[in-house]
Amino acid sequence: MYIAIVEVTDNKKLARYQPCKTEADAIAHSEKYGGFVVKDIGGNSDFWIVDKDKKTITQDTVTENRANVIKDATAEIHRLESTVTPRRIREMTTADGAKWVDNIEKLIAIERAKL
Repeated sequence: MYIAIVEVTDNKKLARYQPCKTEADAIAHSEKYGGFVVKDIGGNSDFWIVDKDKKTITQDTVTENRANVIKDATAEIHRLESTVTPRRIREMTTADGAKWVDNIEKLIAIERAKL
C-alpha cells in the first residue's frame, strides 16, 4: 500500500492524502494533484509525523502510547465507577461496605493519576 500525500498541516500531520494499492497509482495521483508518494508504514495515521522536505513519514509512538494509556485509564475509571451501585452505596453504612467503596476510590485515584 502506498500513500500520495498532497497536503501536510503546520504541525506535520496528514491534511490531504490518497491511499493507493500500487506505487504507480500513488505516483499518478501525486502527478495530478501534487505532493509526494510514500510507502504506507501502517499503524494509526493519527500518530504519523510527515516530513514533506525529506518526503518521509514516521510513527510518533510516544504520543500514541500516551493516548492509549489515557484511553485505557479512562475506560477503567468508568468500569470502576459503574461498580458503585445504589446497593453498594447503601452498604456503606457497614464497615465492610465502607471499606469496599474506599478501595474502589483508591483504584480510581490510581487510574486518574495516569491521566
